[in-house]
Amino acid sequence: MRTLSRSPFLAVSILAVSFGGPLLAQTPPPTPALGIVVRSSQASIGSAAASDGATIYSGDHLSTQENGTLLVRLGTLSIELEASSSLHLYRAPYGAVIELNRGSVIYTTPGGKENLVIVAADVRITPDVSRPDLGRVSIDNPCEITVYSQRGQANAQVGKESRTVEEGKAYHVRADNKISYREYLSPEDADYHRHHDHEPCAPLDLAHSRLPVGMATDHFALAAATLLGAGGGVLVWKAVESPDHP
Repeated sequence: MRTLSRSPFLAVSILAVSFGGPLLAQTPPPTPALGIVVRSSQASIGSAAASDGATIYSGDHLSTQENGTLLVRLGTLSIELEASSSLHLYRAPYGAVIELNRGSVIYTTPGGKENLVIVAADVRITPDVSRPDLGRVSIDNPCEITVYSQRGQANAQVGKESRTVEEGKAYHVRADNKISYREYLSPEDADYHRHHDHEPCAPLDLAHSRLPVGMATDHFALAAATLLGAGGGVLVWKAVESPDHP
C-alpha cells in the first residue's frame, strides 16, 4: 500500500487543497497615497504630466516648468511648488518631509497636528507645530537658501547652528555644503548621507554684508521679507482649510 511519504507530489497537492488553493507568494498590499494634486499648470509627477486630482505617493518627484505651478494637499498639510522648481516628497512619522532640489516651495501647516520638514542643500527647515504656519523656502544658489515665515514661525538649522525665523521675517541661510545626488532617498532614512556627495561652501562674507553687528553669523543673515508670489499663499492656505480634499 502506497503512503504519503512515498509520494511528495501528492503530499504537496493535499497541503495546497487544505489551504484552499495553490502555494503562491502573497501579493504585497498597495502603497498608500501620500497626497493629491489640487491644482496644476505645466507641472509633472516624475516624467508624466500632473493633472488635477492626481495621486501623490511617497518618493514622487514633482517639478514645474518656467511658468508652471503645482498645489498639493498632504492630509492637513499643503505645499505649492513655484515656477522652475522641483522636489522629492516622502512620508514621515510626523507627516511629510520635502527635499527641495531647485526653485521655491510655499508650505502651510495647521498647527498641533501633522507637520513637515523641508530640506534644501544641508539646511533643515521645520515649521513650529504649536501654531498654524505659512512660509516659503527657496534655493537661491547651491549654497544659499532663503527662509521666509509669513505666518507663524519656523526653525532653520544648518550644522550646529539654528535660528528661529519669526513671523514676517526672512533669513538668507548659508549651507555648509553643496549637495550632488547619486540617488534620491528620504532625508529621514538612516543611509541618506551615503547617497550624495558634499562640496564645502564658503561662509557668509560678513565683511561685505552691510548688516549691523548681531544681525549676521557664519550661516544666517536677516533679509528683507518678500511677499509670497502670485497670491500663492492665499491658495495654499485655503487648500489646508478646505474639507473638500482628502
